[in-house]
Amino acid sequence: MKYAKGRAVRSGKLLAGTGFGLLMTAVSMPAVAQEAPAEKVVLEEIIVVGTRASLQSAIDRKKRASTVVDSLVAEDVAQFPDKNVGEALQRITGVQLSRSFGEGESVSIRGVEPDLNRVEINGVSVLGSAGSGSRGSDLRDMASELIKSIDVFKGYTADMTEGGVGGTVSVQTRRPLELKKTLFAVTAAGQYLDLEKNVTPRGNLTYGDKFLDDRFGVLVNVTYDDVETRGDFLRNTEWVALADYDNSPNKTRNVAGYENITAKTGCATLTPAATRTACESQWFDLSPRIPRYGIWQREDKRVTAMTTLQYQVTDELDVYTDINWNQRDQFLTDYNYTVDLTAASRINPVGVSVDENHNVIGLTTAATAPTVTTGAGRIFGSQMRGFDYKLKSSYYTGGFNWNHDALRMSGFYTTSESTMRSDTNSAVISATVPGIRVSIADNGVPSFTFPTGFDPSNPETYRTGGAEIQYRPEEVDVTEDSAKFDIDYDLDRWFLTTLETGVQWRETGSLRYAGGGYTAPGGVVVPSANVTSTVSLGTTTNGLIWTPQRLIDFVRATASLTPQNFFSGFGGNTGNIPKGWMAPNVAAIGDWFDISNFNHDRVRSANGIAQIPAHDLTETIKAGYVKANYAFDLGDMPVDGNFGVRVVETQVDATGALAKTRRFTNSAGLITTETIGSTAVNVKEKYTDTLPAFNISLGLIPDEVIARLGYAKVMARPKPTDLIASSGNPNCVIDETNDAQADVCTFGNPNLDPYRADQYDANLSWFLNADTLLSAAYFYKDVKSFILARTLVRGVDVFKDGTLYDVNMPINGRGAKINGLELSAQTAFTFLPSPFDGLGASVNYTYSKAKNVGLFNSLTGEELPFPGLSTHSYNLIAYYDKDGINIRVAYNGRTKWLQSAAERSGNPVFRDGTGYLDAKATYRLGDTGLSFFIEGKNLTGQAERTTSGDDIRLGELAYSGKRYYSGVSYKY
Repeated sequence: MKYAKGRAVRSGKLLAGTGFGLLMTAVSMPAVAQEAPAEKVVLEEIIVVGTRASLQSAIDRKKRASTVVDSLVAEDVAQFPDKNVGEALQRITGVQLSRSFGEGESVSIRGVEPDLNRVEINGVSVLGSAGSGSRGSDLRDMASELIKSIDVFKGYTADMTEGGVGGTVSVQTRRPLELKKTLFAVTAAGQYLDLEKNVTPRGNLTYGDKFLDDRFGVLVNVTYDDVETRGDFLRNTEWVALADYDNSPNKTRNVAGYENITAKTGCATLTPAATRTACESQWFDLSPRIPRYGIWQREDKRVTAMTTLQYQVTDELDVYTDINWNQRDQFLTDYNYTVDLTAASRINPVGVSVDENHNVIGLTTAATAPTVTTGAGRIFGSQMRGFDYKLKSSYYTGGFNWNHDALRMSGFYTTSESTMRSDTNSAVISATVPGIRVSIADNGVPSFTFPTGFDPSNPETYRTGGAEIQYRPEEVDVTEDSAKFDIDYDLDRWFLTTLETGVQWRETGSLRYAGGGYTAPGGVVVPSANVTSTVSLGTTTNGLIWTPQRLIDFVRATASLTPQNFFSGFGGNTGNIPKGWMAPNVAAIGDWFDISNFNHDRVRSANGIAQIPAHDLTETIKAGYVKANYAFDLGDMPVDGNFGVRVVETQVDATGALAKTRRFTNSAGLITTETIGSTAVNVKEKYTDTLPAFNISLGLIPDEVIARLGYAKVMARPKPTDLIASSGNPNCVIDETNDAQADVCTFGNPNLDPYRADQYDANLSWFLNADTLLSAAYFYKDVKSFILARTLVRGVDVFKDGTLYDVNMPINGRGAKINGLELSAQTAFTFLPSPFDGLGASVNYTYSKAKNVGLFNSLTGEELPFPGLSTHSYNLIAYYDKDGINIRVAYNGRTKWLQSAAERSGNPVFRDGTGYLDAKATYRLGDTGLSFFIEGKNLTGQAERTTSGDDIRLGELAYSGKRYYSGVSYKY
């Protein structure tokens, strides 16, 4: 492997092991010191605050927990260089963070993907990602300033809401009646991304107080965040088999149905031609489908506000109301600089270089353009897309807590909704350019050498090319209503201490409209809200004919330069890439194209006829549980724990639209796509799960060494959009331009089973003192069924008419076994002489492995790992907290993991291992309440990289730069 970043990650694992060993030595020193003869000393009271206090609280929560859990508390979250819940969670053992443009977006727990982890705030479900059908929560919307504590439950108890196969993230916010005095805090900060060179504001205001003899409390928290993020991308998009360039007798891959044919000549007698080509394609070499460069710029303005009102009605009863409101206004700009290699006709077969693994690493594009879209016709393109995205979500909760002697009751009702509106615009200019040399570097990065006289930034270049604009609107509404009621009774009889029971009801709805458009009964055509306008020489728009000069004038009037610091600051090999390029501006196309339908007028209905929604989902869940807590002494060893069972009924009613489209070459020589028809597909499902759980805690050394064992059946539901024909962009494409490949469909799978697993946990923790914890845990998950997203299944008779399609759809996997080991240690070095007694450290490491996944590389037959699972992940954290100075440095690493089982060519997609370094320094100005801070994220400039089955087959290399913050806080 020649990619330098991979070697850096391996050295990180050595760092993790070294750090763990050093910390083990350090935490034993206080115990050794205690063996020295005691001396008379005068003790002074030490008030512990800041980072050390929050870590002490987290240790205490772990000690008192009813199952396996790790925690963060309020001061701890505030002290990490983390701006949202996801970025804070990555510091916990076994939690792995996925990033978008460098920001923490979602988390996996013990290698289990975000959709299989439950996230809740004060017991209320966090709505999934903007109606996309995902259950995984976008944690960027959850500002860290809201938080009182975060518990990551890796074990399970019967009273916990189901849905967390990996674990449950339980976020608790502050309650106003818990305040000891008036709370007023304000933070103002500026943030800077080195790729964008702008400073944008971030601010937070928190106010809380009690009134009416401390029986009524109010707590308000508002966060405003103006975030500029960016991603620079080097891509090959996918790797496809188009032709046999090296004439090697060895196969490149296997194609289903032809595996037993061992020589290419064995395909010669097969008929028809498409069958023969499919057989011969086993010897085709793999080439990049669309090598391209991209810049994504995102301007994101976010407001998060939460208000809590709490009233102590009597000494036994309090009631509360939570109102949580979030808004995001985002505009994302996507620039692309591409060479189209989607067909064999685009490549000159002379001069193709192929490596020993049948990868095309050098080629020259076609010398002629038989039509405007074949050979060299419009082979080079420059594109700008604009995504205008607005999201609003609100949560309204009313609840109560009643405590009367041995009996306690609590409950709440919540209603929540999320609305998303988006407008996507695209403008593309293309040029006919023969003889472009495309080279693939050792690390997979593509570079282009253009023929003499061709300048992508010269409008004259596009004289014989073309242009295209697109508009894609979307509307999504998500709702959830839920109610929960719990009763606890202190029994204190026999070995039982408490009996608990409760019921829960939830109803979730998701309604999504995309472009629409279909043929209604009676042959009435309902137009789509989508707009596409493609022009070439001789076509007419706005009453004007497109001539070569008009194309040049269009480019000259609408195009401008992209940012000129492409991949600036990245330390790896990027080959011969430009600093920037020329691209059209979607805001300037109105004088050249008809944009009168660039609106939402036809999104939900057109010509008085309702559109078929992309999906319309209702999910109703009813659950009940019984749980018993117990405690007794086994000799001198205290034993406690719980056991119980939860019964859950799930009912799904889902409707989606499946489009059938045709791709063909029209009379003008243009490749065109038209919709043949669209059909509504409905799925109804109902199933019941019984989920027992058992946990036991053994005080091997009372209050010091505690062992925990746990067993539970857990489940998580499939994404509703995975069940119906609306997963992503549902359609079947009859491609008349390419007989070498089967036609392709993309849709859902109504036969999916839920994720179901039996899980076993064992944990041993040594609580040496209030600051020090050593912990080791083993976990085992017997996954009975899981879901593989967007897996390519070949030869499916979709419409039961004998026509076979290659279908991208989710399928069930069976029988995976996931096991792993978690090690963690933390301490404060209080035994060191001043000023070093303010030092502290925390390290953790997770090893995860899966077997019997039942997932195989469709080309080689090689068994694949469990999706989303890194074998190794770790955190190294060091801090200093004394005399008003707080410094924290955190390094988070994970190794390579499987992102997708198969892309277009059947190759699996892997994401390389990464290591992120963050740091924060704070200075507290005496007792004034003022503090000043600076912090940085991704200080080492880590990039994200995907490959398709072989290290040189780069999918994308993404770099999001380094972010810096500076600000001031005041707390009263």
